Amino acid sequence: MLPWRTVRDALEGLPDPAETGRGRFLNHKFQPGARSYKGHTGSPLDLPAKTLKAGDHGVPGGENMMVKPDGTVRYFTVREAARLQTFPDDYIFHGVWSETMRQLGNAVPVTLAKVIASSVADKLNAAMGAKGATKATSRKRTH
Repeated sequence: MLPWRTVRDALEGLPDPAETGRGRFLNHKFQPGARSYKGHTGSPLDLPAKTLKAGDHGVPGGENMMVKPDGTVRYFTVREAARLQTFPDDYIFHGVWSETMRQLGNAVPVTLAKVIASSVADKLNAAMGAKGATKATSRKRTH
């Protein structure tokens, strides 16, 4: 197993929106217009995705599009971008594609947020436990 998750791994089980439409997946609608040019190349399927960016003027650098096995590119659907950011499939996004992609570009991946929050909670709990133990020990000495 690779030490990272590829675009293909994240999108496993999602149909190609250009061929099948949305189907049973929310926010999985084909977005036309993707093209590749210098500095705007997309994420290959068998590598980790480029970082999704919010951008002020559309989608900079091709971060919000994939490179298909035949070398052509297409934009990620909202659902695909959400999968890259580890949002659950039942999470509903509202708004047009560009605004929703901006939201996802600004988002912290859900799994990363869980790991960081858990680590912070562990440190706080350990500090509070140590502080409580110190108070208990000092009380014993004064009595």
